Amino acid sequence: MSEHRFTDGNLIVLYAVHKGKSADNELPDYIMERVKVGLETYGMVMRSKPDKHKTMVMIVGEPTPAEKVREVLMQGGVKQDIIAIDTDSQNMAQTIDRIVGIIKSKPNPPFIYFIGSVWLHDTFNSTVLSKMKGYKMQFYGALDHRPVDEVEREKALDIPKKGVEYYKQRAKNKAVDVLLNVIFPD
Repeated sequence: MSEHRFTDGNLIVLYAVHKGKSADNELPDYIMERVKVGLETYGMVMRSKPDKHKTMVMIVGEPTPAEKVREVLMQGGVKQDIIAIDTDSQNMAQTIDRIVGIIKSKPNPPFIYFIGSVWLHDTFNSTVLSKMKGYKMQFYGALDHRPVDEVEREKALDIPKKGVEYYKQRAKNKAVDVLLNVIFPD
């Protein structure tokens, strides 16, 4: 049996959890970058996937910012009836757990597009390797132009939990690197 299941439909997860405040009660620029990437991903899915009619968008964040993200998505062409909001998840691990809870009962789960800031990629990889084995997921990183110290404070809230699968993957990658260096020395 194959390691991955066949996918049926698409789930675009827009990770809008943030701790910073912005001027004029608007969405911060880095969240708007995530929304922009989300709209691009939605457009790509609508243009290229045969199962595009089974696409859902899930916004993860606090209620007020999530509603603002929903409004921006609808202005960008996303239909209101395919947008869901998850206000319960407070970090990446809870978000992934929520996604697993939604899709685990499906014989053919959706292909998942996860959209967050580029610095979330390590957290995403370690969490997904341990909890989402066998599901197809793709991470899209949006630019984040905040100062490094502000990003580091927010990053501390989402410390990756590295399970056995993460370390297995790292060891496998290291072994491949060593083998390639032996075969193709500089």
